[in-house]
Amino acid sequence: MNNSDQSSGGPLTQPSSPSGKAGETIDDIAATLRDFFNKVPDTVGKAVERAMNVRDTTVLIRLSDATSDSLDTLVSAGIFKSRAEAAAFLIDEGIKAQSALFQRIQDKLSEIEKLRDELRHSVKSEVQG
Repeated sequence: MNNSDQSSGGPLTQPSSPSGKAGETIDDIAATLRDFFNKVPDTVGKAVERAMNVRDTTVLIRLSDATSDSLDTLVSAGIFKSRAEAAAFLIDEGIKAQSALFQRIQDKLSEIEKLRDELRHSVKSEVQG
């Protein structure tokens, strides 16, 4: 046992004051955050792989400089292999985040199609009758 252990009355892992507990808590939080941020690239990478495996369509888009820079940042950080992968991932995530909006749109489109069918049927009946 070294002198610092003896002077505090025990090992440093058992704080004797509230400030010691706060320091330990901050260390725990910092360690948790480090673990989380170390896992983020793996989690994003797996999501990207899933997204890449189901991509069938190529779309040419124009981006603002700020958006383009953001994609470049993700590529530079090693999170994505290309701007295309980053863009595909972000678009997929945006659609998921707005799923309620897309469902409302789909519901309205279904109503519109139903009304069109009714109109066609009605016009066809009038023409034949």
